[in-house]
Amino acid sequence: MRRLIAVAAAWLVVACASAGQPPGGPEDHDPPVIVSVKPDSGQLNVRPREIDFQFDEVVAQQALGATDLSRLFLVSPRDGDPDVSWHRSRITLKLRKFRSNMAYVVTMLPGLADLRGNIRKEGASIIFSTGPTIPRLGITGVVFDWAAQHTAPNALVEAISRADTTLQFVAVSDTTGRFEIGPIDTGVYLVRALIDANSNRQIDRAEKWDTTETRVTDVRPAVELDAVERDSTPALLTNVITDDSITIHVVFDKYLDPALPLQPALVDLKSADSTRMEVVSVQWGTAFDAARRAADSTRRIDSARTADSLARARDTSRARAAQPPIPVNPAPRPPAGVGVPGARPAPPPAKPKALPPDKAVVLTLSPNTRLVPGRSYHLTVRGFRNLVGHAVDQSRTFQVPLPKPPPKDTTRARSDSTRPPVGRPPPSKPPH
Repeated sequence: MRRLIAVAAAWLVVACASAGQPPGGPEDHDPPVIVSVKPDSGQLNVRPREIDFQFDEVVAQQALGATDLSRLFLVSPRDGDPDVSWHRSRITLKLRKFRSNMAYVVTMLPGLADLRGNIRKEGASIIFSTGPTIPRLGITGVVFDWAAQHTAPNALVEAISRADTTLQFVAVSDTTGRFEIGPIDTGVYLVRALIDANSNRQIDRAEKWDTTETRVTDVRPAVELDAVERDSTPALLTNVITDDSITIHVVFDKYLDPALPLQPALVDLKSADSTRMEVVSVQWGTAFDAARRAADSTRRIDSARTADSLARARDTSRARAAQPPIPVNPAPRPPAGVGVPGARPAPPPAKPKALPPDKAVVLTLSPNTRLVPGRSYHLTVRGFRNLVGHAVDQSRTFQVPLPKPPPKDTTRARSDSTRPPVGRPPPSKPPH
């Protein structure tokens, strides 16, 4: 029995705060505190009819950022949303049914408030089992906003059993994007993460999500989920931008599959007279732009160093005779955390393993077939699939813009306002 209680305690996270004052006393600044939960956390062989949270004060009927109290509670495994009812200082959850020999985790998310507006900033979880045991296994991982390249807090995570698709275990990622689903038994699971913008616990259009499959054996597997918009419609060609006579940016309205092997065979470019233009390479737009910025930065640094070296050489030759005293500079301060006993620099923020998806590619032409300003060209792209594998052949006609005229010369000296206008004699001087 002690071992089972220890297992349950490993899954239990109950946040407590100091009790608030009764009405009529000093002003209350404390959020609601959980007094008791039924069934008790860690209890086995439970035959519950409902789950009951008792608080030390009356709680508000509407939660912060939620349409109703049901959005504050998760029951895993999930069988639809629980029926949540409010009874002043008590909240009751009812399910359609409780499975036999199943461990349940009930999570109350942050956001519950009292009548004075004091909000719980921490959640709470309990675990109980309708059978004689609580499994020790689970699935851990982290959810990323793939395009933004940072972790995704408060993402909804589901683990669906391949052996029984009605078994859907759920959890929510914490402030660092990390999550843990369980307890569950061994088997193969489809794991899905959703950045649920409208908190309806369903994948809606333009919402970010990702799925992966993992096997639970005798250890807890760790997975990474890269959530991003995944539209079933193909990526459509939206813009063609000519950078110069041999460089073209081709922009789509959706993210493209990063696994797509880019090659010149994916594009066909012809001039207005049907002359085929030779495309020598196709690259991802983000990588191309980053390489160009790095090259430009290197050239600027090299140019500045060269100018600085020449200036120093001139100054040194002039100052040799004077022999000025050598200034004594104070020792530079070490970076924060360096040289301080026990101090460590803060780790860099976590990033997904995969580079972010791209919506643009860059075509590089052969110098033998350069674009001519003012002429029109016809571009056809094929096989550029989106993140769910859909692609469609598309064409677009574009015109290379003419070069901008040089700016007017504003450095010329203005005419002397005291000089008389052309064609008029100067005024005669009055007689003395």
